[in-house]
Amino acid sequence: MVRSIRRTTSVSAVRPYVETLTMVAASTLVGALVEPGWGNSAVDLIYLPTVLAAAGFYGLGPGIVAAIASALSFNYYFTQPIHTLRISNAEDVATVGLLFLVALVTSQLAARMRAQALAARTSAARNATIAGLAHQLLSCSSDAQSAQVACRELSRLFDCNAVMLSSDPTPKLIAAKPTQASLTPSDVVAASLAIETGQPAGRGTSALSAAEWAFYPIRSASSVLGALGLARDDGRQAVLPDQRNLLESLIDQVALALERSRLETEAQEFARVREEDRIRSVLLSTIGQDLEPRV
Repeated sequence: MVRSIRRTTSVSAVRPYVETLTMVAASTLVGALVEPGWGNSAVDLIYLPTVLAAAGFYGLGPGIVAAIASALSFNYYFTQPIHTLRISNAEDVATVGLLFLVALVTSQLAARMRAQALAARTSAARNATIAGLAHQLLSCSSDAQSAQVACRELSRLFDCNAVMLSSDPTPKLIAAKPTQASLTPSDVVAASLAIETGQPAGRGTSALSAAEWAFYPIRSASSVLGALGLARDDGRQAVLPDQRNLLESLIDQVALALERSRLETEAQEFARVREEDRIRSVLLSTIGQDLEPRV
């Protein structure tokens, strides 16, 4: 499984550069068709769309590779002497140098625009994910419902198993996805440590990394309300470093839901006590009136 993942990662990393060089080769072929009629002064412009496409689709690295490959290809195929990297004409030296500089600047601009677009899409997707979880948690009226929704959604979003434990008096499992998920004694210790310290504990963290689950504290403004545990069946880290900010934002939404449900429970309890006091006062008043001596 690990070898397959590494192989896929290496192929996906090399593919942009292979496709970039393919586009440069195609531009060179087009240039060979154009050069007899228009001369090599028009050929250098053919490479610029390739540089823009490489930087726009794949980023700065492939864009720079496209700029270098374009300059070398133009030099090798379209400047005298042909099929060498030497240049005998001063005008061709200026043309090759200018092509490289323009291609380099263009690739940087295109890569920057691509990075900004990716950041905007990532931010929009992140906000939509957080809003989606918050919307589902709004319909929950108890800690158990909030925990079930949180485990289900986090398990789906991160493609892993999820559990939630309460914080008092000792960690107690209140929800799990899948429902048959179980914790070892070291996992329970890691969950207790996360609740006690307010810091992540378990697999992939600096505390009790031997545990099978990674636990993250669910913090309110004044206390730790519980712990959320994530784990994968294959033993890999459930949350990658670049996903931690999203996870923390989602846990904040869970904390708000738990805090809200507890405040609602306290408000209902307070209203019940007030109603009992009112009824007691009415009964005492009625009894007092009945016991008054009649004139």
